[in-house]
Amino acid sequence: MKITCLSALLATSTALFTACNSDSTATKQKAAAQTASAAQRVYVAPGKLDDYYAFLSGGQSGGVFVYGIPSCRFIKEIAVFEPRAGLGYANNPGSESYLRLKESGPMWGDTHHPVLSQTNGRYDGRWLWINDKANGRVARISLRTFETAVIRKVPNIQGAHGLDAWLPSCKYVYVNGELEHDFVQNGTDPQQYRSVIAFLDSESLETKFEVMIVGNADIASSGKDGRYVFSTMYNTENAVTSEGMIERDKDAVAAIDVPLAEKAVAEGKFTRINGVPVVKPDEVPGVLTLIPVPKNPHGCNVTPDGNYVMASGKLSPTVTIIDAHSLKVVAEPEVGLGPLHTTFDNRGNAYTSLFIDSQIVKWNIQKAIKGDPTYIVDRVDVHYNVGHTKAAGSDTSYPSGDWLISLNKLSKGMYLPVGPAMPESQELIDISGEKMRVIAAFPSLSEPHDAVFLSRQVLADKVVQTYEITPTATKLGEEKLVRNGTQVDVYMTCIRSKFVPEQFEVHSGDRVTIHLTNVETVRDMTHGFALAEHGINIAVDPGQTQVVPFTAGAPGTYWYYCTWFCSALHLEMRGRMLVKPIGATVSDSIAPPTLEKTQGGPKQDKVSYE
Repeated sequence: MKITCLSALLATSTALFTACNSDSTATKQKAAAQTASAAQRVYVAPGKLDDYYAFLSGGQSGGVFVYGIPSCRFIKEIAVFEPRAGLGYANNPGSESYLRLKESGPMWGDTHHPVLSQTNGRYDGRWLWINDKANGRVARISLRTFETAVIRKVPNIQGAHGLDAWLPSCKYVYVNGELEHDFVQNGTDPQQYRSVIAFLDSESLETKFEVMIVGNADIASSGKDGRYVFSTMYNTENAVTSEGMIERDKDAVAAIDVPLAEKAVAEGKFTRINGVPVVKPDEVPGVLTLIPVPKNPHGCNVTPDGNYVMASGKLSPTVTIIDAHSLKVVAEPEVGLGPLHTTFDNRGNAYTSLFIDSQIVKWNIQKAIKGDPTYIVDRVDVHYNVGHTKAAGSDTSYPSGDWLISLNKLSKGMYLPVGPAMPESQELIDISGEKMRVIAAFPSLSEPHDAVFLSRQVLADKVVQTYEITPTATKLGEEKLVRNGTQVDVYMTCIRSKFVPEQFEVHSGDRVTIHLTNVETVRDMTHGFALAEHGINIAVDPGQTQVVPFTAGAPGTYWYYCTWFCSALHLEMRGRMLVKPIGATVSDSIAPPTLEKTQGGPKQDKVSYE
């Protein structure tokens, strides 16, 4: 009897173990299959192209990071508000990029919200705008060259935070003043603190007018019909302490009637402050409408159809849905803890980032408005503490509905430790089905705040690979040195694997300007010019001319060389700047040096080989 019971127990245990082991194996196999499937989704073979450009603001890195999606490969850093020696950007005093940056403010910046230009509700591939929160600046980047074209300081503003383009025309880009101050009298009395929403010409970035606000303006989003633009306000108290800024139970979404503001400016109903027309809402009724929402909102996002504005609660577990035309609150669905930003697909769904829950929550907009309790569609965990989130095309009228990026603030445990400060963590999420799937994670430098996607098809015939030769370019065979007293201009060319000239002479203290043209005619043949002990490094793309001035140092020989590896003779691609003492004879010739020949050639030290 005992043997029978023991046999039965062993059989039962074996069956249970086998079942458990089978379940474990099945789980592992399913996980492996999902991992393989995810890897296939993001794999882009060498030589193949990604579907999207993703532009991520660089935060305190001062630029814009460009990644390929879905591969998550880093493609480029666009230098904007900080010098980048590796790109030859603003690191050479006197160069165009250096002067442009220095004239607008400090040589550093804090980029937050990239915005793409649109035509007829679609991205058109012309421009990308980016703000500098720290120094009240906005820049325009040309997507033909992926280079900064314009930087402008915005008057009367501190904390240039939220940024967007006025739709559908993109006539203006507008930027929000987050940090209140007294820009009228330059005083320190908090009672006089104000903020503005500034409207800039989208091409020149000249400030055309501003609308004054009591309190602050945070995140920006434009309506789609050419009337209102919107901004969240988390400090309607106009307080100067964190305790004061959370005192009220309600804050607001500000709606600016842009045509009414334009009309007021045209009729002279403004106060000119620091050279800019400033419209005051108490003098122009209707230009500013404050819509009450739960305290301290953050994200502000207009739906693709332009019908609704979403204000994310931050301190409330809700998203407030506002009719973008009547400006009435129509619903306030609860979505989770710490909602910050909302983005959209092409199927009527919204995706909200939850900072405290470390989740992206997917919910159906119409169901939420109708009060249907099944409005929550899905949730997915992200790692960790997500800030902004952005789906492909969600700022346009025609979102793609395939990919979403979660821009997380913390990455602890996600990557190899590199000291106390860890990389930022971005996660790519597949939103093409009913259920979301985290497909990939990738690190980035600090600190992306927001992102926008642009289909590579939009830029297929727009991105230039070689520059058009300008009238001022130095042509092959026309290289020269022009001396005018202590001013020396050297007109130079570069091509694999040679600088022309390979030497020139100047006096110590001369003001030297190099005019360097890359005469290559094929793409991807960038050359560099670095001058030893003078702090000079520039990059010159095919067909491009770069101009860099500097002061010649102490007498001696200073080599210049190409910094971009270009050919088998790359190391031989160099030349000499010969600096003579003041008063010494210098030559204006740029002909290559000649060696006086003796029998057997120039005298050389014997070299022995073992």
